Amino acid sequence: MSYPLFFTAGVAAGLLWLIAAGTEPALSPRQRLINDPVISGVVMLATGLFTARMTFILLHSNYYFSHPLEILYLWQGGLSGIGGFAGALVGLGIYSKAKGESFATHADALAIPSAIIAASCWLGCWMDGCAYGIPLERQFPLLTGIDMFDSEILRWPTQASGAIFSLLSVGALVIIKDRLPQGVLGMISLSSIALGIFGVSFFRSDPSLLIAGFRLDTLAALGLALLGIGGILIYIRES
Repeated sequence: MSYPLFFTAGVAAGLLWLIAAGTEPALSPRQRLINDPVISGVVMLATGLFTARMTFILLHSNYYFSHPLEILYLWQGGLSGIGGFAGALVGLGIYSKAKGESFATHADALAIPSAIIAASCWLGCWMDGCAYGIPLERQFPLLTGIDMFDSEILRWPTQASGAIFSLLSVGALVIIKDRLPQGVLGMISLSSIALGIFGVSFFRSDPSLLIAGFRLDTLAALGLALLGIGGILIYIRES
């Protein structure tokens, strides 16, 4: 299973970014580990993982309610990406409110680490074949789409597309991070992650709950993308 390894590597890279680049140079090593961006990142990660698991269980409740012990079998996989994404945002909002601090400040600090983790998730999916694409009649140029069944069916490279888009987003965020009003970087990161999920969802073939003929992840990603775009407009106007 490559996904857990890539996800763990993404989390580690995100935390290293917060420790190395998201703190004041004068801070001691201990202070760097317990500064606000790192703590808020850990809170965001914890709430994201919890809601990712709970969302997956609820979407497959018929199975898990008859096999309740398997709810604890995290090593078997079973996380909802969009559920974790939304839960992480809620966790960050609760943390900011509890601390009486600006959500925009924390969102900016976590913008690049969040994009790094999103890229690592897509890379893990590419290796394991989750979020696999629709069948194709001929091989897509340069990229290979696979599924979790190790079949020889030619598929649209959904995972590779998501990974490449996410890595490009990380690069763009690094370039523009010091040029934007407060709050805008975080909202751009939110929008880019959501738009990546939204765009790829139209080419996915893995099972999903449908609402009005659309995949649940398509609609949820669209909602989060609009939230991010709205946030960009609000923060630009306030600046």
